Amino acid sequence: MTPREKGNAATLALMGPEQSERLANAAASNTFGSDIAGYAVDHVFGDIWTRDGLDQARRSLITMTVMVALRQQHEFGLHMNFALDHGMPLHEIEEALIQMLPYVGFPAISGVMPIATKIVAERGLDKKSDYAGHRGLL
Repeated sequence: MTPREKGNAATLALMGPEQSERLANAAASNTFGSDIAGYAVDHVFGDIWTRDGLDQARRSLITMTVMVALRQQHEFGLHMNFALDHGMPLHEIEEALIQMLPYVGFPAISGVMPIATKIVAERGLDKKSDYAGHRGLL
């Protein structure tokens, strides 16, 4: 299997068909940014995400932590969805956010709370049926 085939298989398993196809098409497009997408497919997903030692949910949890620290809310949301899709319980994600508080600070956590709570609401994961999400810590 080529690195591209391995990477495409990994993104399909991680992201599902729509996002995986979009990334594969970007990598194959020979347009601006296609080489960057190709490196992501071949190396990030084909080499790193397919390694033994951690399951997909734990890899997403680690990535979520980094995205909080880097204040990359969009990427945090992608990986929160990936983690949930791969069976990570919501309470573990919340506990990870709590664990991050003293290290990345309230502003960084506050920045991802609207994304996280939107995902919680969209997936119907909150205990209250009238849950409408959270806009942050303040």
